[in-house]
Amino acid sequence: MTRRYYQKMKAAEVKKCLKDIGMVQSGDKPTLEYRLQKGQESVKFGLKTPDGDAVHLLKMPKLRKHASRVGISPIGTLDEIMFAYIDYLKKNIPSNSSSGDAKGDVGQADKGSSSGGVNDREKNAAMLSDKVLQLDEEDDFIGILKLGGMNVTTSSSVAVLRKAYLKLSLMLHPDKNKTHPEATKVFQALVNAYERISQPEIVEEVVVKKGKKKAAAISRSNEGCFRTTVKCPRCKNPWSESKVEGNPEYFYNFLMTGIKSFNCATCLLDFGCMTAIHVCPFCKKSFEYHPSDFHRKITCGRESCGKQFGFYLFHCSDRALKNMKIEVQQLRERQMKSTEQKRRRAESFRRRCRDCDDSNAETAFLMGLANECPRCGISLADMEETDEIDHLRNCNDERQITENKRKKEAAKEKKNKKKQRQELQEDVTAKATWDFLGASNENMWMLTDGALKKECAEQGIDTKGKKNDEMISSLVSRRKSQALTKFTATEGGGVKDKLPSNLYSMTETQLRAVAASHGIKVGSNSRKIDIIELLQSKQESTLLLTAGNVKTKKKSGTSKKESIEIGSDSESDYEPVVKRRKKSGASKKKSIVIESDSESEYEPEY
Repeated sequence: MTRRYYQKMKAAEVKKCLKDIGMVQSGDKPTLEYRLQKGQESVKFGLKTPDGDAVHLLKMPKLRKHASRVGISPIGTLDEIMFAYIDYLKKNIPSNSSSGDAKGDVGQADKGSSSGGVNDREKNAAMLSDKVLQLDEEDDFIGILKLGGMNVTTSSSVAVLRKAYLKLSLMLHPDKNKTHPEATKVFQALVNAYERISQPEIVEEVVVKKGKKKAAAISRSNEGCFRTTVKCPRCKNPWSESKVEGNPEYFYNFLMTGIKSFNCATCLLDFGCMTAIHVCPFCKKSFEYHPSDFHRKITCGRESCGKQFGFYLFHCSDRALKNMKIEVQQLRERQMKSTEQKRRRAESFRRRCRDCDDSNAETAFLMGLANECPRCGISLADMEETDEIDHLRNCNDERQITENKRKKEAAKEKKNKKKQRQELQEDVTAKATWDFLGASNENMWMLTDGALKKECAEQGIDTKGKKNDEMISSLVSRRKSQALTKFTATEGGGVKDKLPSNLYSMTETQLRAVAASHGIKVGSNSRKIDIIELLQSKQESTLLLTAGNVKTKKKSGTSKKESIEIGSDSESDYEPVVKRRKKSGASKKKSIVIESDSESEYEPEY
């Protein structure tokens, strides 16, 4: 049937046809028409996966798995991936078999034609690799990202750029592109192109004072930038647009860079930049946002709009920045504690529900512990006079059972998407907090597993089978070897300021991560209290070394005596002195006499 035939049908008729073949009925009429056309093609040719499942009935997880096996990008909506997979299976139907014979065998098309398909994919990957190397020499980074077929520009959002990057990485990754001699160089060129477009250079070095080291400062103008509208994902109300909420203007910077999350003044939901709804200042439609977009000028991605805009950078005083650093560090410590508690509760729930199945759900329904039938999904309130036992005996309506299964799968998929979004928000917040506090090795314990894996990927470290503390140890070693470790020489600083304040409330896994970030090796049999004592002893030894630093200075004379008096409120068991003298009063002082027969260049300084 042609497309014109479906266009003559009413929307209700199209939905009824889609319902009969078991496909989704949501969307506008043109989308429904095209979906019905592809679905009936799948039914007509009997298209099936190697596992024997009908293609038009596949859900997103299975569809992505089978599509990626035949070289189809798993990135996109359900309809996009399904239509591409149906077209692929139609092209690979054996020519010597009729449409009737092909119904049972078409599902094996991706296996039967694997040799020809593999050769074609290898040729395409080789041509693509050569093109990437050519464009890399010309510094045409946006041209590299366009090779995947997506229309991206320098003003595209990071979400769109990432989709183009992932689509190409599926073909150009060294594990997939094994036949090309320069596969590693090709993939590095792809990664470099993505980073150069998505992360503009806005950091410059500024001399703070004469004789002191240079400091990094963000330098950009607010020309063409807007204070975009940010909405709560639950109640859809704008965030901090009125003075009633009491948020200063520069809180917008902290939200958009992912450093801090905020509560909605209406529904009290806690959300960050990755879970919030961002509105385009021109077309007033929502768009996908990433913290990397904050210092870029982007478009909302709609062809009808296409106008570029940036994000306003409000002025923030040094005092406010200092207070925010203290606040986000304390907040990160509390979040790690709550995350560990949630993980334990989830693990306990999984252990309790390990033996749960459909029979247990039916038993719960019969006992009145469940409000809905586990088969058809009917509620107890909708049941007339029949009891639960009679209903289960006669509950054999295949259409209702199939619809209830589809409803449960849709709810489960929605829940998983929400969970993934929340995990992405936590990864972004942890990475932004770590960068905000100086990106030092000692604070690497703040990073989540997702953020650590991303850092390891950027440094070329394999994370397969590695635990949290093992990834941190590898990153610390790599950063030290590259001379990128940042040492801070603040007065009275040392390790004391770097250790988290809630050591005793941390779990053993978190304590191992803290030890690894400080370069301390912990034995596999060490207990929680052992790790804490090891960290504290390291802290004390570092403080002693800091206090014992001496300053080089030339002095004349053949012999000299220096008397150093150290105030102490209590008697010390350790006596490193040659001479001790007592004085009246509550406090006691110790005198250290240092004699030297030759000219010394060192003068101890306390």
